[in-house]
Amino acid sequence: MEIILILLVLLVFMLPSILMMRSQKKRQQQVQEMQSSIQPGDHVVTVSGLHGDVVDADNATLRIEIAPGVVVKMETAGIMKREAVESAVQEPTVDDSEQRPE
Repeated sequence: MEIILILLVLLVFMLPSILMMRSQKKRQQQVQEMQSSIQPGDHVVTVSGLHGDVVDADNATLRIEIAPGVVVKMETAGIMKREAVESAVQEPTVDDSEQRPE
């Protein structure tokens, strides 16, 4: 009877931590796959929040253009996510009738 109680208590305290470790390991694997699949032309966001386009990619380092003519070299581990390339932002068109007071 005591062994069953001890096992039950261990199960209650151990099960959540085991489940959290599994989900964390899965997330870490997804991030590593994303970081290893980065290619030139991808738009990325670094851990520090910089947005830029990948110019060149090696095994462990990337060259990222963060502004026109400004290229930085960083480790692939510093990439938080890859974003879709944003299309050109179109300015809203204003009707002539809205501009003229009547």
